Amino acid sequence: MVFQKSFLIIFILCFFASASAQKLSRNELDSLEENLSVIYKTHPDKAIETGNLILENSDSEIQKSKVLALIAVSYFIKNDINKSTELLFLSKDEAEKTGNHELIAKTYGSIAHQYVQLNLHDKAKFYLDKAIEETDKLEKGNSQYFLRALSYLEMGNILYDEKNYTAANESYKNSLKQFQDMIEPGKQVTYHYRRSLYNIGNSYLSMNQADSAELYLNKALALQNAQDSELKFFIYTTLSQVYADRNQFKRAVDSLQVVLEDPEFINQELRSEIYLNLSKNYKNLKDEANYMLYNEKYLRLSDSLKQNNFKAINTAINQEQKEIKSALSKADKRNQMLIYMGIPLFLIFFSLVVFLIYKRKNERKKFAEIISNLKQTKTAENDPELMETKSKQQNPGIPNPTEEDLLRKLKLFENSGKFTNSKLSISTLAVQLKTNTTYLSEVINKHKNKNFNAYINELRIQYICEKIYNHPEYLNYKISYLAEESGFISHSSFATVFKNITGISPSAFLREAAKRESYKPKPN
Repeated sequence: MVFQKSFLIIFILCFFASASAQKLSRNELDSLEENLSVIYKTHPDKAIETGNLILENSDSEIQKSKVLALIAVSYFIKNDINKSTELLFLSKDEAEKTGNHELIAKTYGSIAHQYVQLNLHDKAKFYLDKAIEETDKLEKGNSQYFLRALSYLEMGNILYDEKNYTAANESYKNSLKQFQDMIEPGKQVTYHYRRSLYNIGNSYLSMNQADSAELYLNKALALQNAQDSELKFFIYTTLSQVYADRNQFKRAVDSLQVVLEDPEFINQELRSEIYLNLSKNYKNLKDEANYMLYNEKYLRLSDSLKQNNFKAINTAINQEQKEIKSALSKADKRNQMLIYMGIPLFLIFFSLVVFLIYKRKNERKKFAEIISNLKQTKTAENDPELMETKSKQQNPGIPNPTEEDLLRKLKLFENSGKFTNSKLSISTLAVQLKTNTTYLSEVINKHKNKNFNAYINELRIQYICEKIYNHPEYLNYKISYLAEESGFISHSSFATVFKNITGISPSAFLREAAKRESYKPKPN
């Protein structure tokens, strides 16, 4: 194995020697990329040089995206999280140009993984959701299984960091199942398959199920793969915690020292954790000298890592801001335009805030008016004197008994709720009330002070407002359902009529009604 790696490095150096003379061919670039995929973890410095050579000569966006992602991992291994994060966003930019759903999903997943490492879980979930969206666009097969498995792995990591160990364990098992569903697992899959086994074991340990943890950790350790030697360091570290929980402190120390003595071990984040665990185990063994030694090493390395992580977080934020800024101006005028646009943007933002506050205040006022009108309508309906006064306002064209009879029928019609029939027209209502459209139109105009359509629409809006106000379950319904419930044939027509009658949108009414509902005292 050492001979093979040395041969690869010599092979790559030969490429470097000839690269300055002429542009590399497609076959040479592909060959370099293949070699890069072998050494990017074990020889990060050479991998970075190789990757940069490919980037200088390649005109393939797909290749650039893959190479940038591999270089990012090399920088991560070198503990340069800042540079690693920057390269991942560059990889994403190249991937998005290709329209390749699989490649885009992988870059989104890589960024999500990076955010998990930085404990920025909201950002991680955002990019993980984007990765899942791209994965769902793929045809059913190994690629989709593989990417879904990675998504489950990453979601498990987020849940684990949130200390939801049971849910994390379930997510890791889902990941394992996706890998098992693949027809032809390859070497890369073997690495992530081991990750699933390892993470299941690690989550069992956090659930205080040491036997189950040891079972899965040993399964992961039994899978040998020369390309993922780093994973065995994590497995040994977690096994040491299993031993420590059983008070086997000497065995725990031996497992950790195996990792530190391995010449391929360069992961500084894990080294920090190992120093901390060694200090705890030596303390339990009453070895004061080694306890002090490793505790001091842990404190020094921990401070250094925190500074690196802080730089990486700033880089990630800057990269996202850079994408927003580039959409506003050209690269060569970006800084100047940001200065000029800063004040107007602030004024626009401030004006928007003022407008939204005013809008919300107006919506609350309108909501109160609607509810007040609903109550007044109920009062008017039960006021015999008011109804008698209206009926005495005779229309010369309609006999008084006919008019009174029609008003009575209209009252019954309003109470029946039949106005929610979307196919209702003045002709069909006239037939129902055993009158003609002329009489019906005149009575509605005279006593309701509006035409037929406005009369029906107002009944429908009043009906649905009353339902929402008095029946909390309506707060959960979609606006399209509320439109259909009240007799409108479309969402848009309902929203237009609702706002014309009430002065606010259906969504605003629902929001204010929900606030009112939330303020109600809850039963003990």
